[in-house]
Amino acid sequence: MPDASARRFIATIGVVFASIALLFVFDTALAGLDRRETTSHAAADFEEGSALMASGNPAAAAESFRAAWNLDRRKVEYPVSLAAAVLSLGRPADAENLLAPTVAANPTNGQVNLEMARILASERRFAESASYYHRAIYGLWPDDSERFRSAARFELIDLLAAHGSRRELLSELLPIQTDSSVAKSVRRRMGHLFLEAGAPDRAAAIFRELLREDATDADAYSGLAEYALERGSLETARADFASALRLAPGDSAISKRIAAVDSAISLDPLRRGISDAEAYARAKRLLGMTSTISAGCVQAGGNAELRAALDSASIVLVSTPPHRGADLRTATDDVVALAAELWKLTPGSCVSATQKGGALGLLQSKISQ
Repeated sequence: MPDASARRFIATIGVVFASIALLFVFDTALAGLDRRETTSHAAADFEEGSALMASGNPAAAAESFRAAWNLDRRKVEYPVSLAAAVLSLGRPADAENLLAPTVAANPTNGQVNLEMARILASERRFAESASYYHRAIYGLWPDDSERFRSAARFELIDLLAAHGSRRELLSELLPIQTDSSVAKSVRRRMGHLFLEAGAPDRAAAIFRELLREDATDADAYSGLAEYALERGSLETARADFASALRLAPGDSAISKRIAAVDSAISLDPLRRGISDAEAYARAKRLLGMTSTISAGCVQAGGNAELRAALDSASIVLVSTPPHRGADLRTATDDVVALAAELWKLTPGSCVSATQKGGALGLLQSKISQ
């Protein structure tokens, strides 16, 4: 009989374990079904949020993204999209706080780092933003990663062009200069960016290559004209702008640049072929225009060196020119040098973009070469 009892006990234990196994399988199946339903609901909320963002309703989109994230914490797209929606509502600090835990948990994720870079840029924390852009550029992306990395790099380039140093901008442009897969429109843009980065020779190489490919590229001619201005050659710039305008006769921007260059040429005291008296007269006009801008920057207790240069300019502007040729030429050189010194001493914040790109700025750029 003990053997029968043992068999019944073993059978009972077997039934118990079988029941546990069946319950586990059933519970696992239910949990899986619940996860699938939760994931599906989260995906639906995310799609709804994306549609709301596309239609220009970030407030409602944020609620949908938040619902998706509450249902499924595994998808980084949900907190990233939520942060983007909150940022578009003008709340960068809230967006940063929302995204920070996801950044900490996914330090190499390109998408996460890119959104954090955008948030920091909106807060004008440009150095920190650039760091996150680099993490995005060299981070992990899904399929078509090169496209995403390239887009992130150009976002950083735009940021540096607006707020960074020339050296930082150049360092981002150099890695893509020799990329043959870059579209022609992007190469044009790179040419102008190289000018901004203080690398005019690299810019000129791009514009010349574009013209070899298409001799009717008006923008490339304009780029070469800007290169000529960087090199202090007003006449060459005038000719290249004229070529651009022939190819794009309705381009008002080119017409304005030609007008500025013409004004600079008419003001240039160093232009060949003019008389000594005309050169001296032009030099004094140049000094007078520069003094007007510089004087606007001087306040009580301001830059002593600038004030001293302005005092010297005031004396020169009312002085009588020498009569003899050699003395007159020397006087012209002195006046031009004083105008250049004033321009150099004048804070850049006192000179508007229009003045920098106008006749005075162009001529001062030539003198400084």
